[in-house]
Amino acid sequence: MSRAPHLGWRLATIFTWLLLLFLVAPIVMVVPLSFSGNSFLEFPPTSWSTRWYAAFAGSLDYRQAVMNSVIVGLPVALLSSIFGTLAAIAIERGALPGRRILAALFVAPAIIPQMVLAIGLYPLMVQVGLIGSFPAVILGQTVICTPLVFLAVGAALRGYAPSYELAAMTLGAGRWHTFWLVTFPMIRPAVVIGFILAFTVSFDELILAMFLASPTTRTMPRLLWEQLTYEMTPTIAAATASILAATGVLLLVAAWVGRRSTVRLDAAP
Repeated sequence: MSRAPHLGWRLATIFTWLLLLFLVAPIVMVVPLSFSGNSFLEFPPTSWSTRWYAAFAGSLDYRQAVMNSVIVGLPVALLSSIFGTLAAIAIERGALPGRRILAALFVAPAIIPQMVLAIGLYPLMVQVGLIGSFPAVILGQTVICTPLVFLAVGAALRGYAPSYELAAMTLGAGRWHTFWLVTFPMIRPAVVIGFILAFTVSFDELILAMFLASPTTRTMPRLLWEQLTYEMTPTIAAATASILAATGVLLLVAAWVGRRSTVRLDAAP
């Protein structure tokens, strides 16, 4: 009787590690490919070199694509943080009818396939004359990144009672002072995490960039897609590994912010 649960836990552990390997292997495989000495993508590499990182750093197309991704990503993260935070406060603290339906509508862009959103946004951007411009890409990606901030801030708001805000208003604080001095310090880590996640998702987004961007406003994922279509050099792997490293750093920062806020809440009286 005692061996059956023990065997079950062992099988579950083995299955978990195999699943983790299955999920991580395609990502990890990019790293050795980026150090390949061959002139084309081949795994495993037969020789090693760092020349593809030098080619990536020296490429005008890649530098411009990275700059375009930053030009798009920062406004997307800022707009998503503003819209997502305001929506979360309105739904979690406001007396709005149909709050669950409204919450589902705000989360829907993160669930609906991006191809559907791209097909819907493309004629709209053509109609208003923004297709191929930075505003078109920024507005389109804000649609899919706002739910990330909405979920993060909404979870933070549900983590403490509204009695803190009510107490501040009872003592004479206005709504703005209550938000800035009471609400915002409580949700600030969630806003920061949402900002980082929105920037990360925007930086890695491809589908909307393919529909809404132009050759002059193409982002890094779109350039990588074009490079994969016409050539298969390890420069692509070097660029991808660089993006992977930058994304990993941003996610670690988000995790650190979340951990730090948790420690502060645990230490608070």
